[in-house]
Amino acid sequence: MKKRSFLYACVLLTAVLLTACNKDVKKITGDYSYKLSGVVNFEDADGNQASILASKRGQMNIVADKKEGKGAIVVTFNEMNGGAYSCTGKVEGDSIFFNPYEFSTRFTSADSVVDLIQLGHVYTIQSQGKGVIRDNIILMEEHWMGRPENGDMIRMKADKITLLAEEN
Repeated sequence: MKKRSFLYACVLLTAVLLTACNKDVKKITGDYSYKLSGVVNFEDADGNQASILASKRGQMNIVADKKEGKGAIVVTFNEMNGGAYSCTGKVEGDSIFFNPYEFSTRFTSADSVVDLIQLGHVYTIQSQGKGVIRDNIILMEEHWMGRPENGDMIRMKADKITLLAEEN
């Protein structure tokens, strides 16, 4: 009898935990407007360094990733006047995590570092991030590392890119 009660309690607890993860994802699925900004540092092969304040904005969509299990999400980004890309992640309570992902972007003339001639160069960026969910707002902190796709020996790094997304 005790064994049966223990088994029943385990099954009930598992069901409650799985339902909670699913509710966490359901509460943030939808369309968002986002803006991201942060200091991006560049270093060339000679050790010359420069920094810019990069900012980008666009539309973001979050959907549940049913193939990957409870709490899993797919996030798509449609950058205004830029590219589109996606990543996967996870929601746990009021926390959100982006798995490491890669995307390409270009720094505009407003972002250009004249000394390193970055105007118009396309960069391949490796990123990951984590953040918090508050009502209809998501606040993320991402870390970027990358190189220009044209083969120049310039390293790009950003330790703190802030992404603020508000549900539409």
